[in-house]
Amino acid sequence: MRISPKYPINAAKQRREGWAIFSFVIDEEGKVQDVIVKDSSGSIDMTKAAKKAVKQWQYKPALVNGKPIQQCVNTVQMSFKMNKNGTTGVYKKFRSKYKSAIAALENKDYKEVERLLTLMKKNKYMHLSENNYMHLLAADYAADLGDKEQRLFHLSKAAINAVTRNEEQQMAVLYQVFILEVELQKYQAAYETYEKLTALEVAKPYITKLEKVITQINDAISGDKNIVIAANLDDSDHWSTALVRNEFSLSNIEGSLHTLDVRCANKRHQYTVENNNTWTIPSTWEDCSIYVYGEKNTRFNLIEHPLRG
Repeated sequence: MRISPKYPINAAKQRREGWAIFSFVIDEEGKVQDVIVKDSSGSIDMTKAAKKAVKQWQYKPALVNGKPIQQCVNTVQMSFKMNKNGTTGVYKKFRSKYKSAIAALENKDYKEVERLLTLMKKNKYMHLSENNYMHLLAADYAADLGDKEQRLFHLSKAAINAVTRNEEQQMAVLYQVFILEVELQKYQAAYETYEKLTALEVAKPYITKLEKVITQINDAISGDKNIVIAANLDDSDHWSTALVRNEFSLSNIEGSLHTLDVRCANKRHQYTVENNNTWTIPSTWEDCSIYVYGEKNTRFNLIEHPLRG
């Protein structure tokens, strides 16, 4: 039983569209527990409305050997769309900041770019088109700084926004996301982006090239070298990623981490975090993701160790 979220009144009046992505656990009674906001388009009223609806969902419990079990890896994207076209333009105030930021970026005035991006991000009720422009601008800024992690973060947001646009625009953003995910060793995310790319008709001429990259990913996962992913809590209290190996460590912690939440298909466990702790997940725990909690702006590395046997 899924209850649809109520469209926030002010958002509807403004013809504002948006989305939010959640992770949640289904308990032994089929109730939804531990809902986490994984990502959103930035409109807090839509995120709250969607989260409220998800919490009320009811499932038929999953059974193993006749006994109900938890289902710990569940993700859903809730989208708010107008029956007719939503607002695709931008407000005058946003346009002014955006144009000034573009000019500042061209002039390498990074302090001014930072200032204007900060002002844009303060808008918690941003139109989807404004959100898209802001993240593409922030991605270009990150590219200028050589910050691949931040560039990927912002392009990933733009990729979700681009679903409402034509296939050429979707492919242009998704391809950049895919390449960055591979370079930053975020292999499970790269698999998912690959699936999105191959579903696009305009991507058909590039399938062979993409498949070669997937082969390289498979070789890296089965190889004998550590997979190292740089992580930053930024403005959030948690960071998450899907695992491709069953043994990992959290190291080089700069700041404070306190909780590790491991969510697998039918298993879940929470741990206290200390620097250089290593965890080994039983092979029977499948499709595992981790959620790391701590203070904002904490930096650390996730190290996935070579597969054994």
